[in-house]
Amino acid sequence: VSTQSTWGELLLTQKNSMQEHLEILGKEPEFFSGDDSVGVRRPGSVEEDLGMRSGGLRYMTGVISTAQLGLFERLVYRVTRGNMFMRTAPAQNQFEDPATGNKIDKTVFVIFVSAQRAHDKIKKVCESLLATLYPYNIDNREEVQKMHIHVRDNLADLENTIAGTESVRDKILMKIKENVYQWKKTVVIEKSVYNILNFLSFKGQTVVAVAECWVPKNDVGRVEDALHEAERSSGAQVQSFLEAIETRDKPPTYFKTNKFTASHQGIVDSYGIARYKEVNPACFSVITFPFLFGVMYGDIGHGLMITILAAIFIWKEKKMLATPLNEIIALVFGGRYILIIMGIYAIYMGFLYNDLFSLMVSFGEPYWIFPKDYADAKANCDDGYLVWYGANASNVRACKKQNGSPYLFGIDSAWAETENKLEFMNGLKMKMAVILGVIQMTVGLILQCFNHVHFKDTKHIICGFIPEVVFLLCTFGYMCIMIIIKWCINWPQRMLNNLSPPSLLETMTNFFLTPGSVKDDRYLYGSASSQNGLQTFLLLVAFAMVPILLIPIPVIEYRHHKHASYGQLQHEDETNEEDPGHKDEKAAGNEEEPFDMSEVVIKQVIHTIEFVLGCVSNTASYLRLWALSLAHAELSEVFWSFAMMKTLYMDTGFGFMAFIGWGAWGGATVGVLGVMEALSAFLHALRLHWVEFQTKFYYGDGSQFVPFDIDKLIPSPHESSTDE
Repeated sequence: VSTQSTWGELLLTQKNSMQEHLEILGKEPEFFSGDDSVGVRRPGSVEEDLGMRSGGLRYMTGVISTAQLGLFERLVYRVTRGNMFMRTAPAQNQFEDPATGNKIDKTVFVIFVSAQRAHDKIKKVCESLLATLYPYNIDNREEVQKMHIHVRDNLADLENTIAGTESVRDKILMKIKENVYQWKKTVVIEKSVYNILNFLSFKGQTVVAVAECWVPKNDVGRVEDALHEAERSSGAQVQSFLEAIETRDKPPTYFKTNKFTASHQGIVDSYGIARYKEVNPACFSVITFPFLFGVMYGDIGHGLMITILAAIFIWKEKKMLATPLNEIIALVFGGRYILIIMGIYAIYMGFLYNDLFSLMVSFGEPYWIFPKDYADAKANCDDGYLVWYGANASNVRACKKQNGSPYLFGIDSAWAETENKLEFMNGLKMKMAVILGVIQMTVGLILQCFNHVHFKDTKHIICGFIPEVVFLLCTFGYMCIMIIIKWCINWPQRMLNNLSPPSLLETMTNFFLTPGSVKDDRYLYGSASSQNGLQTFLLLVAFAMVPILLIPIPVIEYRHHKHASYGQLQHEDETNEEDPGHKDEKAAGNEEEPFDMSEVVIKQVIHTIEFVLGCVSNTASYLRLWALSLAHAELSEVFWSFAMMKTLYMDTGFGFMAFIGWGAWGGATVGVLGVMEALSAFLHALRLHWVEFQTKFYYGDGSQFVPFDIDKLIPSPHESSTDE
């Protein structure tokens, strides 16, 4: 193939040379005469007619690249000091570069000079700029015609030769193409096997190969079967065996995944590989990640868009796996199983918010009504509301339906007609975000306890997990309980007793800054005194957890190290008396890291401060669930109001403005809400899991188990053809 390519370049060079010569021989005689009407080009200030007669003048003809023509003219003018005459004309055909295959424009030129020295200088300029000179007899037209015929015939023969050469080369390449994939596969397998063999150690006179590797316990039997099969197929005389050995190295982490869980595990692994046998966050993020996305992106229509897109990817999965995809499409396709759950949860939360492209839909009889007058209110409103309004009962604007039942599911559709809809949804979503955040952080602390139990770390259970969970539940857990209690109270009935609903934000602020300041007319449960007493007690318990979290662990670690060092020294003394060489062996071994009490104290102080402040900052961070959900709903409503409704009002009956508005609304819905908002909600859900949830229990400092798999190293036939 290399020889064929070299010959092809040589033949193409000869073809270009003959074509260039034909360009010169094919010019009309007037091109070489003194007729100025044929496009004379004079560089510099050469303006006078120097005469175009060949008698007594030296001339040369050739071809140069059009890109080099300007430089060529200036150099010729300078080396001859203007004592020359040049005429140029563009070549009729383009030429193929033998090295790159690109098309090149060239120009035919003729130069007349009087002195031999100038003639020699111009030839050197032509050589430096890769201009090619060809013979041309100006005084003998018959000789020019014979040369033209001769060069043309040679060019035709050369083109036939090139065509035959290309045909032979194509046949050779087609034969090679059939074997290229197999050759690449063989080379990759051989290289990978020899690379693994380099990790083996060889011992004994019979050169026994010893390989130390990690094997999942469930796959030990498969490895033994593979060794026996290798012995049988290769006819080995030495038996291979597998033996478990003791090691102080930390085992790598290996999680078996399928096409559904692989993407979730990949998100967790992007944060850090799990420590061996610690709790895997992916088991929980399979549900919690798309759920939090749905909380922020809750809309029936928008969730349906994502679900349909993911369903199409799953439906066309086999076809798309065998097809090269765009980088962005491949990224979305890889997360198709995450997308479909995200879309389902977005639809679920859309039903809960009663939100369909910013419109509320009625799924049942509303629980709230808006009476037209007092008679309507008296006939249809709940009696408790009429008593609550009292003297102003004639001005009832909204009330619960008499003998009515709560709305079937989600937000009552009656809220669509209220002036305070935004205020209501704002308070509801904010409280939901706080409750979900505290629940997820509490689950994270419980998973931390599971880790400590598995690793038998009692001190961190007693002096770490217990004070942390008590502190969290006594502060923000108590706030979540107050939110639920406030939701369950019949406030119109309580307001008849001059008890106003308290502000939870004000209550929690006073909980930390001025404990015991609950007013008699704004308590939430029991009485003002009982609520003050309970809140003061919870605050004292929470503050008492800080020293428990801060002090015992460094003290326990110091005492443990002191006892361990004393026991080790006593053991070494006994061993050295029995074996004097043991001391030298110990010195030659690996030394453990020295214990630094100050480092342990600083680490625990940082952890305590981080946890206490993190309870506040992490809880506030979960408010992004409220903020993004509210922004998504309001943005969707803005697009509907301004893009659809306004254009419908502007339409004159022909439907043109309605069509324009529908297009604008559809483009904004897909581009902004379907893509940008979805990506924003995805990233925020990712942050909540990485920072607020996983930091409570997940170390993420392990190493991943990467088994030797030849099938993953072998390039696919498609990749092989792409490389060609």
